[in-house]
Amino acid sequence: MSSGNTDNIDWTRVASPELEGKPTDSIQVQIAKFDEQSRRRRERLMKQAAEQEARRLAEEAARKKAEEEARRVAEEKRKAEEQAKKAAEEKARADFEARRKAEAEVRAREKAESLAAGEAMRTRLGLGAKPKVRN
Repeated sequence: MSSGNTDNIDWTRVASPELEGKPTDSIQVQIAKFDEQSRRRRERLMKQAAEQEARRLAEEAARKKAEEEARRVAEEKRKAEEQAKKAAEEKARADFEARRKAEAEVRAREKAESLAAGEAMRTRLGLGAKPKVRN
């Protein structure tokens, strides 16, 4: 085409029939037809560019929405993990406190039993009551 050969061009695909140049057209008519072809081509390109920009913006919006959703899910997961960790710590603290209290009760009972056994032994041996020590 750089040689100017236009014999192989399918003009029905390139231009509308009303815009095809005819040998009887004056130069002003040919220029007007060429200008109209150029305008239509420019409008078509602008429409394609606008559609492409709209697609790009839609894809970007979808990407941002997906990223925001991923951040929200990650935040919910982090909060759930924190709550689970806090609940586990509270349960461990409650278990420890229950064990400590049970052990203190066992020690108090054993001490009371030991004191009672000592008192019973002193009574059996006739030693009498043990003097109370003031703290």
